[in-house]
Amino acid sequence: MNADGVEISALKDAAEAALAGQWVYQEWARFEVPAVWEQNKADIARSLEPDVTVPKFFACRIGGRLAGIASVVPRDLPTCPELGPWLANVLVLPPWRRRGIGRALVRHVMDYSGALAPTLYLYTFDQVDLYQHLGWEVLRRDQYAGRAITIMRYPAAPRP
Repeated sequence: MNADGVEISALKDAAEAALAGQWVYQEWARFEVPAVWEQNKADIARSLEPDVTVPKFFACRIGGRLAGIASVVPRDLPTCPELGPWLANVLVLPPWRRRGIGRALVRHVMDYSGALAPTLYLYTFDQVDLYQHLGWEVLRRDQYAGRAITIMRYPAAPRP
């Protein structure tokens, strides 16, 4: 996505990483055990290293300002350490929602990850329809942090 001043690429510097970290903390990490937040911070910091492929955080910039983020991380759901890598931290700021930015960020991570691993996972509290429209398949339903979640995978398993 690079039209009308819209760009999606990896986080560029420590300032963008700090902002992404604030968003991740406010949206999710503050509700989890401290070890999860520590892992989030480590993933964001490692993402800035040019030779690191996973974890990697991506940003959507509009007119040079961050409008949203998404990432691929090796582990995301503590109850499923056997699964990975994960699409995670998909967040679009409220003024930019419902404009296709979240979908573009997800597709960007899917394209990026396709060369790295045969399967990508995610969990969501409430966006199953969005991900199914992008080709994701429900793996199972579960509970995490006191809430119902859906664990999904991409590419979906081939049908017999």
